[in-house]
Amino acid sequence: MLKVFVENKSNRLLYALDLVLNQVGGLKFKVADNTEDLHPDDHVINYSGRNIQGSFQIHPHGLLFEKDVQIGDIPFSYRSDKMLVSVFPTEFDDLGFDVFAASFYIATRYEEYRKFEADEHGRYTSKHSIQSKIGILKRPIINIWVKELKKLLEKKWNITFPESRSFRTINTIDVDVAFAYLAKGAVRGTGGLGKEILKGDFSSAKNRINTMTNKEKDPLDTYDFIKETATNNGVESIFFLLLGDYKKPYDTPNDFTSVVYRELVQRLASFSQIGIHPSYNSYLNEGKLLKEIDRLKALTKLENVIARKHFLRLSIPDSYRLMEKVGITDDYTMGYADQIGFRAGLCTPFKPFDVLQDKVLNIQVHPFAYMDGTLREYLHLSADEAVKEVEFLKREVKNVNGEFIGIWHNTSLTDTGEWEGWREVYEVGLGNS
Repeated sequence: MLKVFVENKSNRLLYALDLVLNQVGGLKFKVADNTEDLHPDDHVINYSGRNIQGSFQIHPHGLLFEKDVQIGDIPFSYRSDKMLVSVFPTEFDDLGFDVFAASFYIATRYEEYRKFEADEHGRYTSKHSIQSKIGILKRPIINIWVKELKKLLEKKWNITFPESRSFRTINTIDVDVAFAYLAKGAVRGTGGLGKEILKGDFSSAKNRINTMTNKEKDPLDTYDFIKETATNNGVESIFFLLLGDYKKPYDTPNDFTSVVYRELVQRLASFSQIGIHPSYNSYLNEGKLLKEIDRLKALTKLENVIARKHFLRLSIPDSYRLMEKVGITDDYTMGYADQIGFRAGLCTPFKPFDVLQDKVLNIQVHPFAYMDGTLREYLHLSADEAVKEVEFLKREVKNVNGEFIGIWHNTSLTDTGEWEGWREVYEVGLGNS
């Protein structure tokens, strides 16, 4: 039996132990706060200052027994082994740092509870992150720590832990604008045609008319390519639909009441999961979010709702509190718009913890590793350069048997204009190599 000995318990501590050992490590364990509960055949992780013979000792830093949010600098040191870095380093123990406090700090997004300078969309950006500052943002650092911790425990006690998960890729597509010309509604469709004619853009006007009369495929209808690529690689797909009210400049969905849009949803649901893409203007607005969820349920008859927020407008902890309240079971927003990598230090699903309310929230978070727009628009990479970055991230996730999730849009897979050549990046992300 694996036991963790502690001198004091707290909600933070119990969450951190469960995160590291169970959620990430796949290990069953019990917590003991009395040495009389320890037996000779127990394998004991000693999370205290006591000396317990035969135990694996990790000295507590103190973060997990505090109640408030500290604003001081976070101590760390670089390592020469596979753990890469120690956050909250300690001395005279078997690990050299408090992996439970370090994992808690990163996974809960503790630093986002402090005051920070948000970007124009109210988002926390990667430059503020401790992982970015010390150069480990592109590594799923908590998964790496847990993998190496398990190896040390196995070596100390001459045991073997079973592998709890296997590597898999999930293909996720955000559908902000489903079609270029179809399902626009009479006013927007006629208005668009009129503007093209007035500008003398007869080529676009011709394409619009041919699409509307079924002579040509809508230029944003890349769904057959997406399906074929995912199916050929044996990859699960999820489409997130933007169903908010039309409001420029950020919420410009198609007419989701139209027959064409309903047919698209049925088409996608035949080979993928469907989730909600909460609109820009539903940010922390319960009424608007519920309205959009009702629209999704009307289109799909789904009971369980999964989500990824439009523009990645994630506010910690408010967004997760709201998602939990409205019944969203899984969220795929955890990541940065401005940089690739692992915002929560994880590439496996986990439960979030509300630091202010001191409790676990009942929602499953699925971190993503990269987004198409991040690679091209924020980092200004060519398609060839992007392939190398995606390959690196994929290797990192595969090394710890994680979930490899990228964000794409049907609009970025047209293989035309500014996105010409980017289908190769997408295919590399879904490939089995």
